[in-house]
Amino acid sequence: MSEPKVPFDRSRAWPLILVIGLNLIPVAGVLFWGWSAFALIVLYWLENVVIGVRTLASMAANAAMTGGANWIAALALGAFFTLHYGLFCFGHGVFVMGFFGGNWSGDNVLDVAGTARNVVAAQTNLIIGFASIVAWQVVLFVRFLTSGEAKRTTPVDLMGAPYPRIMALHFTIIVGAFVLMILNQPVAGIVILALIKMAYDAGEVLRRPKTEMPGGGVVSAPLPAPPR
Repeated sequence: MSEPKVPFDRSRAWPLILVIGLNLIPVAGVLFWGWSAFALIVLYWLENVVIGVRTLASMAANAAMTGGANWIAALALGAFFTLHYGLFCFGHGVFVMGFFGGNWSGDNVLDVAGTARNVVAAQTNLIIGFASIVAWQVVLFVRFLTSGEAKRTTPVDLMGAPYPRIMALHFTIIVGAFVLMILNQPVAGIVILALIKMAYDAGEVLRRPKTEMPGGGVVSAPLPAPPR
């Protein structure tokens, strides 16, 4: 007997189309606006910061919808997350900007915000790329609210959700950037970096069931009971 076909989940079609469209903006930036590999690395580092903000907003939304002790947990864990995740992003920023930034970092390699600001100001239309990142995080937050996940999750789960994504994706991007340094940053190689990021984001949409975790984590949806 053949296995029953699993119907296509149409609810994932529009997020998939949207995330691919938004990820095509960095590709356009490389091909038509002259973005460098370092500009992409800065852009994806800024995405980590936006994900952190969305995580805090998700904690607040969870506490608002569930109430009670979750407000205390959200405040306590939110403060810890701000410190820990902030230091994590800062250390990551110091590494990538110090290693790949060249003259962009100037004399103060610890001024990651200043370096990022200078790159965004100097690279044509890089602010559009940043806007596309913010737009996708807003979409994920709205889906988090409308799917009911805001009521089902916990502040602890939300706090830990961004880390696996950052470590997996950015390890790949950093290794790719090292390869680009060896190859003198050909345009094709920089486009490949942007396509790797697109494939990762699209894969997250396809892997994520209807019950989803913001920040890149996935909660497995329960399997239907077998017919009797």
